[in-house]
Amino acid sequence: MKGDIMRKKRYFQNHYKYDKNNNTYLIQVSLDDYDDVYDDWDPSPFKKRDIEDEFNDFVVNSSEDIPLSFNIQIILYLPESKKDPKKEVALLSAYKNYYSYALDRLVKSKSNLNKKTLSYLFLSISFLSMGYFFIKDIQNVFLNILHEGIYIGGWVFLWEFFTNIFITTREVQAEYKLYKRLYQSEVKFIYK
Repeated sequence: MKGDIMRKKRYFQNHYKYDKNNNTYLIQVSLDDYDDVYDDWDPSPFKKRDIEDEFNDFVVNSSEDIPLSFNIQIILYLPESKKDPKKEVALLSAYKNYYSYALDRLVKSKSNLNKKTLSYLFLSISFLSMGYFFIKDIQNVFLNILHEGIYIGGWVFLWEFFTNIFITTREVQAEYKLYKRLYQSEVKFIYK
């Protein structure tokens, strides 16, 4: 067990720079300019602009590689000639706004998922009860097909209920934890 933990730790230390003082893995991104982080198609002011998909994908994928039990820090490398404290503040604000919005969307998704899950349970119980208690010994072919359809529908809704409980909820929760870590992680600028 201890050997597995040490092997994992060495793996991440080989692929991501590790800051021993802060016990943190560093996700390093080289930029030519502050604008490289922003979505080119978003005309909003810098503090409210969307983050570029490529930047987000890189940061999210890197963060997914590193288990949630470890802290991360985002390091942005920029040329010394581009240093601008106002643009730093604007970029940090845009970064926080972007991931805050992503967290809000995931909270809404979790709420909608919970409502769907309850409705699937209710529909499953209703259809299975109706199929079991109310429609029995049918001689008419059409009603017999309807009866089987009600049973199948009940089982399908029950399947969706269990899928949401055991799979989808875990996926949404994992995504929420990932984005929360990105939101809470420190973003640091280094100029070369």
